[in-house]
Amino acid sequence: MAFFAARDVETTLSCPSCAQALHIARSCHEVFLRCPACRAKYPLQQFIHKADAAMENFLENVYCDRI
Repeated sequence: MAFFAARDVETTLSCPSCAQALHIARSCHEVFLRCPACRAKYPLQQFIHKADAAMENFLENVYCDRI
């Protein structure tokens, strides 16, 4: 993983609460999905079966112990 890897990327998935585009984000300890509109936070496992190209590209730059 490079030190310049993105920490947040917009996906094509919709937020279950408000239907806005979800962002995949990483912290020091985990990867999760978040909605910038309603500020909801979702576990990655809830949406991994719907992974789009943006999610897959993002996850290529994340350490396995954060997934």
